[in-house]
Amino acid sequence: MKKFILQTLFFAVPFAGYCLLIFFIDPFNYFDREGIFSTCTKEEVVRDIEPHLFKMLAFENDPKPNWVIGDSRSNGLYYVADEENWANLAYGGASLKEMIQSFWWANTIQQPDTVLMGINLSLYNKYNKRFWVEETISRKSNFFSYSFNNYTFEGALALLQSGNDQKKTLSEEDNPDAKDYYWQKKLEGVGKFHSNMAYPTDYYLQLKEISNYCRERGIKLIFWIPPLHRDYQSMVEDYPVEKLNHKFLADLRSLADVFDFNYTSQLTLDRDNFRDPVHFTEEVAKTIFQEIRAYSPKNAVIYKSSATDSNFL
Repeated sequence: MKKFILQTLFFAVPFAGYCLLIFFIDPFNYFDREGIFSTCTKEEVVRDIEPHLFKMLAFENDPKPNWVIGDSRSNGLYYVADEENWANLAYGGASLKEMIQSFWWANTIQQPDTVLMGINLSLYNKYNKRFWVEETISRKSNFFSYSFNNYTFEGALALLQSGNDQKKTLSEEDNPDAKDYYWQKKLEGVGKFHSNMAYPTDYYLQLKEISNYCRERGIKLIFWIPPLHRDYQSMVEDYPVEKLNHKFLADLRSLADVFDFNYTSQLTLDRDNFRDPVHFTEEVAKTIFQEIRAYSPKNAVIYKSSATDSNFL
């Protein structure tokens, strides 16, 4: 009996110790409190380790009436918006499946006033099916699943090491000397997203369901198509996607108002407007958000849906 107790303690003590450590550090704010580290510090250190977990818990803790949903381009747009009134449900590399799931998940917490959803043609593809949102919902479902996953462990470890006060350096992508290299790398990836595409019937029906839901409840739904530099646009044209692109635009226009920034213009021709061929600068993000908010596009073509009005914030 004594041996059994000792063996139980041998396993129980480290288990309990780890749970206490996660409880007090709480890297992704599961408990919605500052704890050992401030929320600001957690955001700086942990957010990029698992952005889905960080952003979804942030929304649960502090729901906002207006949502930005999309991939890294929409994420860039969020940071020039009024963060007091806007929620960030945009994740780097997000699939359209994740965006649709994010809408319905967030809606279980708070019905929105405005939803700004960024979609490029490359996302409108039945083969684009990444599902991290599903995994994140499971990951945060209870304290034990939250505590005992690699991301929470990595986040806690990163926070414990963050006190070393190491000098921040530019990431490789933000290093001006490396811009040409990463510009070319992005162009080499065009085929990855456009060589195997097919019409996403299921995604269209799911977007239509969102559109109908918003229309019935007076929720303002807006689609916007992020700009790609002309270098990228011209390479996309080498793939047989013209017919799908026309259908993509027609589908979005039938569901809500659409701001299309992805055409040949002064914005997309100027390399200084982009960090790489698919990611625009912060200044461009400010311009895009202001044009959408004012419903007065100068760098976009606006397609107004007959079933919606133009009232925005």
